[in-house]
Amino acid sequence: MQKWKNTKNRKPLIIKGCRQCGKTYSVLDFAKKNYENVIYLNFFENPDYASVFSGSLNVDSITLMISALLGEKAVFEKDRTILIFDEIQECPEARTALKFFQIDGRYDVVCTGSLLGVKGYGKEPRSVPVGYETVIDMYPLDFEEFLWANHITDSMVELLKTCLQNESPVPEALHKRMKELFLQYAC
Repeated sequence: MQKWKNTKNRKPLIIKGCRQCGKTYSVLDFAKKNYENVIYLNFFENPDYASVFSGSLNVDSITLMISALLGEKAVFEKDRTILIFDEIQECPEARTALKFFQIDGRYDVVCTGSLLGVKGYGKEPRSVPVGYETVIDMYPLDFEEFLWANHITDSMVELLKTCLQNESPVPEALHKRMKELFLQYAC
């Protein structure tokens, strides 16, 4: 996301991936660290937000409608505001509007979506803004990445691999921690 933010004339960003892989968490964390104003619309949790996009898709009209819905929480400042459209597959008109946000260029827009592009899932947008959006895929962590995220060092991972390859017992303390983490990972 930082590479995207550092790109001149960046297009709205869509992060797609399976449910619960960390899209929303990652985007909100990034936004809070990099922008003064974060405007967050979750179309799954609040279907009424889709009404913002039922009329004109002009950026000024959209920001006016968002301000009407969110009140003082909606602060729009050029180059200091990011809009996050979460679960964008639930509001296809919001995806169509990305073209107008890119042309306008005052605000950054990041969207998340589950199963985007899967035929028969969700509502189809009137028009997918081809050429006006950047799409990246997010995947869940594999087990080794999960271990790193839980502060398991490379040397511990190597010891575990060596024990498994040699079919030798894993030291008790490491075995206990790996078992806990594996059960957490599997849930």
